[in-house]
Amino acid sequence: MKKNILALAVILNCTAIFAQTEFDAQKFVLTDINGTARYMGMAGAFGALGGDPSAIKDNPAGLGIYRSSEMTGTLNLLMQNSNATWNGTKTSDNLNNFSFTNFSYVKSYPTFRSQNSSDGLLNSNWSFSYNRLRDFNRNSTISSGYQNSSMTDYLAYFTGNIKSADLSSSNDPYNNTSIPWMSELAYQGYLINETVDANGISTWSPLLSLNEQVKPTFSIQESGFLDEYSVGWAGNFSNLLYLGANLNLQSINYTERSQYSEMFGAGDNQSMTFDNNIMTNGAGLNVNFGAILRPIDIVRIGFSVHSPTVFALTDNNYTSLNYYISSSNNGNITTPTGYNSYMLSTPWKFNASAAVILGQRGLLSAEYDYNLNSNTTLMDQNGNSQNYADENTGIKSVLNNVRTLKIGGEYKLTDHFSLRAGYANMSAGTNPNSDKLMRYNTTRTDTEYFINNSTNYLTAGFGYREASWYIDFAYVNKILDETFYPYNSNSLIYAVNPANVKTANNNLVVTLGFKF
Repeated sequence: MKKNILALAVILNCTAIFAQTEFDAQKFVLTDINGTARYMGMAGAFGALGGDPSAIKDNPAGLGIYRSSEMTGTLNLLMQNSNATWNGTKTSDNLNNFSFTNFSYVKSYPTFRSQNSSDGLLNSNWSFSYNRLRDFNRNSTISSGYQNSSMTDYLAYFTGNIKSADLSSSNDPYNNTSIPWMSELAYQGYLINETVDANGISTWSPLLSLNEQVKPTFSIQESGFLDEYSVGWAGNFSNLLYLGANLNLQSINYTERSQYSEMFGAGDNQSMTFDNNIMTNGAGLNVNFGAILRPIDIVRIGFSVHSPTVFALTDNNYTSLNYYISSSNNGNITTPTGYNSYMLSTPWKFNASAAVILGQRGLLSAEYDYNLNSNTTLMDQNGNSQNYADENTGIKSVLNNVRTLKIGGEYKLTDHFSLRAGYANMSAGTNPNSDKLMRYNTTRTDTEYFINNSTNYLTAGFGYREASWYIDFAYVNKILDETFYPYNSNSLIYAVNPANVKTANNNLVVTLGFKF
């Protein structure tokens, strides 16, 4: 974002308190490759194949491939390693998590006509399924050596021309929509100093002197999930065309705790730490439509479209500031809990896919997903987007439309045992020149932001099948590449250097299924 946009945001006096930014929207629109072990073993390249519970969420027409009823369940073991490099300092964090990520029930109904003819509607199938679309769990610590740029510089700049009298606790600043909570914390924690000119206009300077260096550390612990509960129908028309649709209820449960600290002063005897806590919960609805065409026995071509999901969400947030400036100026300040209900409309998503069946033993499949993320829209709880006009304008600049390419294959060593492998690449979710814009009416103090650069997946798996049951295993290596900024330093004297963060998720997946 440009500096003049940030300056405009600072002088606005809004009439309501909101907490969301473009980067909050990003968390809930970026997709992931999650599902059954067979699906993940082939990197999710199942749009034209169908016949798998997780394939149905990408292309509902895949439900029409089923010729018998089926019940499945999936378990996932996540082993995560997050590595960061900031100004030459390297840090690493680990996380292990075990979860139940899929359950599905498919009921296949051969039609009466199919007993007498190979034309028309041959199967009418229904599905009821649960899929974990995204796991938010992550721990990461990012530390730097000494640098000139300080968050106190940003706090002084952001506070603008607010008067100290307005920041006084006697004027109830936490209920004043003209007072950002981080400016209030900075004032109460002695991190910024006021200067009043001859015209009575206040300006603010940081506690630190111009060339004083700081030693920063940032840590984040994220947890939660994006789940989907679906009911779907699909039909098999003459073994040539498969059509399907899903109605989906999605649920978000997200928790973030982040801490930003700086040590400064002679011998690092002064410090401050912002401890941010954010909880988001809500649910939304969408519908998916899909088709698979089998022009010849060995070729399948698929296409699907996913409508926007309209979420009704609730945020709760609070912050604690721990500061030590001197023996007489130190302590801990905690804000009230900020609360906001709002709506989020995610973008349209499109999926095109193709597969080739290689005799009785093998298959190759490819899939291309395209998400119109820049069309994501924030709205108030009445569905009015005007109160988020600045944020929605920012979304178009910050969020990229994202394409995901998936390639997968399977080969049957025997009639019962199969090997699988796949690769997927997801393009950058964020414009690399993006900055986080903190609005003047915000209750939030989490100034940090991550630029999503790209995501790569390498997958492998195997499965064993009998007539009435099967078991599949998969290993998925996901590498997420991000650039981290602790705050927007565009308008400051010293620009903050970003950190590079790579998060490796290693998933071990097992699916057990029964046919009947």
